[in-house]
Amino acid sequence: MAWHEISIEAQSRAISHVVIGHQTLAGWPWTSWIPKGSPVIIVADERVQPVAQSIQTRLGAEDVKTLLWTVTIPEQDKNLQTVNTLYQRMGESQVTRDTVVIAVGGGVLTDLVGYVAATYLRGLRWIAIPTTLLAQVDAAIGGKVAVNTAFGKNLVGAFHLPSIVGIDTAVLETLPLREWQAGVGEVLKSALIAGPPLSDALSSELPPLGTMNDWWAAVIGETAALKARIVSEDLYERNTRMFLNFGHTVAHALENYFGYGTLTHGEAVGLGTLVALDLSEKVLNMPRWVEEQARTWMARWTLPSRAPAFDSQKLMGIMAQDKKARAFGLQWVLLADIGKPQVVTSVPTDVVLDSLQVIQP
Repeated sequence: MAWHEISIEAQSRAISHVVIGHQTLAGWPWTSWIPKGSPVIIVADERVQPVAQSIQTRLGAEDVKTLLWTVTIPEQDKNLQTVNTLYQRMGESQVTRDTVVIAVGGGVLTDLVGYVAATYLRGLRWIAIPTTLLAQVDAAIGGKVAVNTAFGKNLVGAFHLPSIVGIDTAVLETLPLREWQAGVGEVLKSALIAGPPLSDALSSELPPLGTMNDWWAAVIGETAALKARIVSEDLYERNTRMFLNFGHTVAHALENYFGYGTLTHGEAVGLGTLVALDLSEKVLNMPRWVEEQARTWMARWTLPSRAPAFDSQKLMGIMAQDKKARAFGLQWVLLADIGKPQVVTSVPTDVVLDSLQVIQP
């Protein structure tokens, strides 16, 4: 079947290509993506091993030398210890600078394997094949690769764009329901910061999670295209790319507070979004209907609107370690209205503490 391609550009030069289609993985021009003679290492989540094996078979038919490593990397293992394990395997396999790494899996895997590719031998070419909703609409696009530390989420990382992001929406057909929930928080965020047509699509029709159809294919394509456009405008997150962090300051702190894996990323982003919307009303006089619309979307997709009980002061301490923090304090992405994000600094602590109450049980 047909696919379409979006380029991420820097200085008018394409530096990463996002390829999107349905049931297109086998037909992609794999050999044109891999320099002639380059060996390939495929690092795949064991849950999508058949997808990785199909890629290996396709490359083998073109006489490309491949290794396939299947791994299990939950969020709590997205750390430097796991990175070192992959470094060890690369050393044992005598990986060279011309090796291409293909990451096949969800956002945790593409984050970690992308970081390994960014740092081993000072940088290896890599390709991302995202197999979850979260990875297809957000995590695998844009080259922000990172791992967690005890102090917070994604604190050790780099900017290292994959040469190709291959999105085949057909792989979502067997995705468990909670993995769908892990991704819809990013779709919700994207609709709020972008406005129409994405927000209109969510308002006009909101099919249940777990069933891949034309609506989802279109929304995934639009959300991925939005991120690609923003990354092209601001590769190193100095301006408009910061808008993609809407809801994430609180979300990352919640994931750290409760222990990685307790909340899915989408659940945490949904909760962080509610806090950011409440702050937006207080600080920027955002219309109340925007929050009401977001709550409607979240309820339809069964995202929680309340977190387990937490200590707000301790959560504030975790947020102070956030990678988006500056010497003068936290930077917040807030909305003046739907589709009108702004970066706001110096929000008073008492105002933040008050807004955190909206997600307390």
